[in-house]
Amino acid sequence: MIFIQRRYYSDPWLQELHTKVLASRQEGDANLVVLEETIFYPTGGGQPHDLGSINGIPLLDVFEQDGTIYHVLEEALQGDEALCLLDWPRRFDHMQQHSGQHLLSAVFHDCYGYSTESFHLGEEYCTIDLATPSLLEKEQREAEAKANDVIFSDLTLTHYTLESSERDRVPLRKVPDLAGPLRIVEIDGFDYSPCAGTHVKSTGQIGLVKIMKCEKYKGMTRVYFVCGNRALHDYRRKQAICLDLGSLLSVPDDELYERVGLELKRKQDLEREVTELRTELMDFKAQDIVAQSKSPFFVDMPTATIEEAQQQARSILNLATGLVIVSLAQRIVLMHNQPDELHLGQIVREIAQRLGGRGGGSATSAQVYFPVLAEYNQFLDRLKTDLF
Repeated sequence: MIFIQRRYYSDPWLQELHTKVLASRQEGDANLVVLEETIFYPTGGGQPHDLGSINGIPLLDVFEQDGTIYHVLEEALQGDEALCLLDWPRRFDHMQQHSGQHLLSAVFHDCYGYSTESFHLGEEYCTIDLATPSLLEKEQREAEAKANDVIFSDLTLTHYTLESSERDRVPLRKVPDLAGPLRIVEIDGFDYSPCAGTHVKSTGQIGLVKIMKCEKYKGMTRVYFVCGNRALHDYRRKQAICLDLGSLLSVPDDELYERVGLELKRKQDLEREVTELRTELMDFKAQDIVAQSKSPFFVDMPTATIEEAQQQARSILNLATGLVIVSLAQRIVLMHNQPDELHLGQIVREIAQRLGGRGGGSATSAQVYFPVLAEYNQFLDRLKTDLF
């Protein structure tokens, strides 16, 4: 283990650092560097690693192994001096989300007794899993309001280390099953949590906590949320959607829900009417086909769906006994109601599949698709030769 000064703890706002290179080596395609001190946070405690650059070389990953922090670079580092530049927007985003998680978890614990079993800080949103099988909408709204009240109170966040014998000094929200000293992150008099992450200086810097949705997850409740700048960007995106929809439908924001509901009902009514008209049209077409030809009935429907082709075949068979062959470009739908032992699925397996077709079916209904047009034509020829 190499002792490294973890400047991301002592000064989490430090964005540039000149330091010494203690070791560097290559492992496979990875270029690993160990520094005398570092501003780059390694992945851990639910928080992703920092990004940035060392001597202008992009940083790909930061991880800790056996107490040593390794920096993974895009290419090998030259020399023993290092200029570290932190990707500050990423770090600050992680600080906002992580501090917001502490706050939200504390509210759910203090107000309802729901402990947080896990935390995930993703690229788009964060989640906590609460030890409750369900969460009332009222509880969700109240917890969000309480968390934001604490944000507006601008309580100070501090961190310090407690030895094993000192753990009873503060009311820890969750006591980990770990020996040795614990790093504690405190929201002034409101929450005390063991944590190895980076955090803002006060709750005001979290900006805002917004719960996006909740869902059941493995006997618990998963809460999706965003904080700070993420909440602002989420609001901007949703506001733009509301404005665009309002403009499209010519209604103000507060009437959108009702108007969209009316439009969906209108769409459903139109779809039902179209279905009825399509069925009526197919019945008329079936009458014309039966009147002008005899089994097997050939129908060309190059732009139809499989369901429409099957419906047309059924319409024909409602009027006559025989076999219907519907062509949909390079797909063929077969259907019959004859009393003989004609097995359409067997025909597809024994003839169509050997020619390169993909499909199957039952004795009275089958379908097959041919990727190659020539194979499709060969199958049609075989149908005429073998069946008729």
